[in-house]
Amino acid sequence: MRRCSSLFLTLLCVPLPGLALAVGCGQTVIVDDPSAGGGGGEAGAPPVPSGGGGSDAGTDPLEEYEDPGCPDTGPPVTDFACDPYDQSSGFCAPGEGCFIYVQYPDEPCGQEVYGAFCAPAGPGRQGDPCSGGSQCGAGFTCVVTGSGTQCVELCALSGDDNCAPGFVCEPIDVAGMGGCL
Repeated sequence: MRRCSSLFLTLLCVPLPGLALAVGCGQTVIVDDPSAGGGGGEAGAPPVPSGGGGSDAGTDPLEEYEDPGCPDTGPPVTDFACDPYDQSSGFCAPGEGCFIYVQYPDEPCGQEVYGAFCAPAGPGRQGDPCSGGSQCGAGFTCVVTGSGTQCVELCALSGDDNCAPGFVCEPIDVAGMGGCL
């Protein structure tokens, strides 16, 4: 019945010029109509730019890369106000955790700043969904994984990682630190 009602509703709707309506078993998806001259292509493919560019990168996509010529920046800049591996060190107040962060540079040749700060600890544990570090508990951080954005336990990249069975300590954005994934 759902399939028939979708088809019926589709027949009642008149698509806007320049758009094609594609109906499947699930959701209705609106895609660019390549015949409308808008420079589209396959559904989900980015439009072909009009005027200049748009050429295939060939077999080596890096051959078009232009190095900005940045000088060697030396060791990373760090700002650790607490120890993220030792949540009971006394650096943070009760109810707070030591959370890691990376501050990306604004300019092309700038340097990242890696650090940690004290903030209220959230309830999130290993694998819990999150949208920011404040939702994770002390000793955890919020990262984008193949299974979505979730809290992962911090771990040491060398030596005993203390990850639960089935998890491996993998590098994360903060240099020298890992998360149990």
